[in-house]
Amino acid sequence: MKKHKFVFVSFVCSYSFIFAAHSSADTASEQQGYAIASAVELRDEGFMDSRAILTMELQSKAGATTTRKLDISILENVAEGDKSLIKFTFPADINGTALLTHPDKAKSDEQWLYLPEVRRVKRIGSRNKAGAFVGSEFSFEDMTNKELADYSYNYLYSSPCSEISAQADEFAGKQCEVIERFPVDKHSGYSKQQLWIEKTDKKVIQIKYFDRKKSLLKVFTASDFKLYQDKYWRPDLVEMVNVQTGKVTRLSYQSIVFASGLSEQDFHRSSIGD
Repeated sequence: MKKHKFVFVSFVCSYSFIFAAHSSADTASEQQGYAIASAVELRDEGFMDSRAILTMELQSKAGATTTRKLDISILENVAEGDKSLIKFTFPADINGTALLTHPDKAKSDEQWLYLPEVRRVKRIGSRNKAGAFVGSEFSFEDMTNKELADYSYNYLYSSPCSEISAQADEFAGKQCEVIERFPVDKHSGYSKQQLWIEKTDKKVIQIKYFDRKKSLLKVFTASDFKLYQDKYWRPDLVEMVNVQTGKVTRLSYQSIVFASGLSEQDFHRSSIGD
């Protein structure tokens, strides 16, 4: 009996040691992942507001393309979260369609979609945010301005950014930190996201989105970065590839203006159909 008791105690002690070491490693990994995400957010603070003109290209699996034009306005609020307004200007059948997003730290962000053909504002419920945004490979959830507290984090590893083939030339010799983030919102369309972040300038150059079944769903890449006001990096081209359907959405930026004097009134629900 003593022998068996000794074996049992040894097993418990060994298991406890392994579990404690594993928990400590997990905690360190979570802290490191959070620290990297926090550095990305801090690097981008202080722009006040921004307005951008973009072209959206929708590509089917067969290669057929549809082109749209849109404006994106963002009002920075470090304490409460950024508000955003997206308005389509081309073609005629979508002109005037708009999406207004207000952050909400206590629950899912508030979103309203304005449909000019029926002159109606539709609220996007939290359960519907995984749906496609106007037929693109971006979801309504992707259009929200995420906060650090919207996720838990995990650090994975460091790797040359050139391992992302689309970024091989632009990021040659650069190092990337790879982290995971897990949505807190139970209605999220994703189980997790994997981010590749360029180490020096904290540019997010790739995001892999995993669906609720934990299968790879989409891959976002950003390229052709430009520096504005000696601080803010913005890509000229972003691409979302749905690996499950073969469809692609590309956004190319024609212009970006910072600190243009936008106010809270520009992001009020009453102005969404202007």
